[in-house]
Amino acid sequence: MAKLYVQAVPPADLNKNTEWFMYPGVWTTYILILFFSWILVLSVFSCTPGTAWTVVNLVHFAKGTPFSDDQGIYNSLTWWEQMDNGKQLTRNRKFLTVVPVLRTTDYRHPVLFLNTIAVIVLVVAKLPNMHKA
Repeated sequence: MAKLYVQAVPPADLNKNTEWFMYPGVWTTYILILFFSWILVLSVFSCTPGTAWTVVNLVHFAKGTPFSDDQGIYNSLTWWEQMDNGKQLTRNRKFLTVVPVLRTTDYRHPVLFLNTIAVIVLVVAKLPNMHKA
């Protein structure tokens, strides 16, 4: 009988904040979350599309984890630094490096400048020599 479901191997990563990103279909889910976050910001704040992307970009600068059972070992690390147990140049990390670059598509001058700065900071912070772990 054909396999109807994807068999996901349980992740070796015990960090609840990042383990969900190792399962199949997560890249599509992540893109959808970004898109609906952008739509939510657009509808709640009644702002321009570029300003909405700027707000979505600002969410990516948070540190730590929302779970308290890790005893604070991730408090000084961004989500990027926690992902894939700190391994560099994994498929997930390459995908997440390309996403902010592709998101910066609103070319109106003041917002483009702010989004370009945010994207540069996001991408430079993802380089291996900037990683703490």
